Amino acid sequence: MKISKCYPVISLMLIVTIFLCSASFIFAKTTRETIELAENYLLSNQNRDGGWPLLPGEDSDVEVTALVMQALLLQGHGSGWTVINRGMDFLIKKQRSDGSWSGNTAHTIFVVITLHLGQRDPEVREKGLTWLSEAQNGDGSWGKQFNQPGNVIYTGAVISGLRYLVTPRYSPVTNASDWLAEQINSIDGYGWSMKRGTKSDVIATSWVLQGISLMYDINVQLAWLKQQQNEDNGFPLVKGKTSDPEITAYAVLALVACQDQLNTDKLAIGYLKNVQKEDGSFVSQTPIELDTPKSNLQTTSFALLAVHARNIKKNFSSGLSE
Repeated sequence: MKISKCYPVISLMLIVTIFLCSASFIFAKTTRETIELAENYLLSNQNRDGGWPLLPGEDSDVEVTALVMQALLLQGHGSGWTVINRGMDFLIKKQRSDGSWSGNTAHTIFVVITLHLGQRDPEVREKGLTWLSEAQNGDGSWGKQFNQPGNVIYTGAVISGLRYLVTPRYSPVTNASDWLAEQINSIDGYGWSMKRGTKSDVIATSWVLQGISLMYDINVQLAWLKQQQNEDNGFPLVKGKTSDPEITAYAVLALVACQDQLNTDKLAIGYLKNVQKEDGSFVSQTPIELDTPKSNLQTTSFALLAVHARNIKKNFSSGLSE
């Protein structure tokens, strides 16, 4: 199954639908409670070096720190706050001489987004974007690291970030979008998978849809994603598996990026509210470092980002020319 290119059209009906469906007082109240609990959990686990760990008490991690910072910044905390400044300083110190963070394409785009949101050190951001441009493969894809073969998730993660920093016609984005469109699953034809030769999964499909929704007509793929939602309103890796908070957060971010008109994302946010732990954290085994499901700061950050998803785009302005 092929997908065709299109240009985004925002209808008056869509705007009205989004406004009406976000106006529930009860939902806003429970969402506020969820946000406060998650925020307090994140704040209580900042390390002395200014960063955040994957698990409380561990060493600070670049990726997790960037995600926590995004969640806090989108909550309205500015760069004048000591907590934010310490986190920014940690990230800036961790930039490598080549401009990357950890030599990892996803980590690098996550940090660049964070610094952009915090309006910090444009020269540091630019160095990171330059490294990403140089790390892009000739076919338009990105691997996990420099000169590695294209990877669906890493390519999706990079352009899902670039879409908020550059114009849709920026050539690295268009080239990556074209590559991703060619990688659509040949087994079922509906989505994307983390491993070749396997059926489509929610993680890969969610990251890809966030990135290419401005470039392609993805209605069929979006419908497939919504069909994976479980009865508890959460999303699993594949249909029939147990819902997972982090995977659900990925799906919400994709649904919002694709301007889902049926508000499936609202139902999924209700699931996140229901599974949140008393300390504000979320339990998942999705982070690759974990061998068992645990409360962790990465999943909690993604859950908080999902709750804020409709506010993300307005916090960005186009940062680069085509």
